[in-house]
Amino acid sequence: MDKPYRVTPDIEVLPAHFPVPGAGFLAVNAFVIRAKEPVLVDTGMGLDSEAFMEALASVIDPRELKWVWLTHDDADHTGNLRKVLEAAPNARLAAFSLAVLRMSTAWPMPMDRVHWLNPGDSIDAGDRRLTAVRPPLYDNPTTIGVYDDKSEAFFSADCFGAIIQSPVQSADAVAEGDLAQGMAGWASLDNPWVHMVKPEEFGQALARIRQMAPKMILSAHLPPAEGKTGALLDVLATVPPAAPAVAPNQAALEQILAQARGDS
Repeated sequence: MDKPYRVTPDIEVLPAHFPVPGAGFLAVNAFVIRAKEPVLVDTGMGLDSEAFMEALASVIDPRELKWVWLTHDDADHTGNLRKVLEAAPNARLAAFSLAVLRMSTAWPMPMDRVHWLNPGDSIDAGDRRLTAVRPPLYDNPTTIGVYDDKSEAFFSADCFGAIIQSPVQSADAVAEGDLAQGMAGWASLDNPWVHMVKPEEFGQALARIRQMAPKMILSAHLPPAEGKTGALLDVLATVPPAAPAVAPNQAALEQILAQARGDS
């Protein structure tokens, strides 16, 4: 875990970075929305459990949380969910129904504290409305991003993610070419189905986000990006017709391990 930081007067980032051998770093962000009914978006990685709970407590007393919004049930988003719900007895879990049911195979979900959401559904957080939005790219069928109509921020789950060379607190700190390359590579690897989609059809999904016009993209896997929505969507538009990214194979792993050992 890295030190939490504020991106707007009412949104805090709980940041971490996962090292990708031979490539760089992937941000793994959770967020606290300081709404009248405070919201935690995602719960980080289990390997950061103690540090995550300490970071959360440094930003807000978990007992003040009223909502925990789960964008999807991948492990890097649910790593501390059980601990968070125990520490936040007044919070309800907002999530896609299939995500809740799948997680119930691992531990008994408190169904009386769950609020099921489909894309297009909203919850009232007191001073703002939070709406479930399916991002243009997703690697998990339970994905529901969050649009906050007060801050005009879009919490986009894995969409707009990028492998970058070093941890930073703003997408502005990443060179434009490096950001585009990192985004395109991540989009292809994380969403291989995108290469089977006609560019014009994918463009319709991108257009829905352009029409929403969020002022800030808060991705789980990208440093916060303010005023860059159009440029980020333009990068994603290049992915469907491009050659699919190829994941590293065993030979690449052996090379990485040899470099780590200092083999000549």
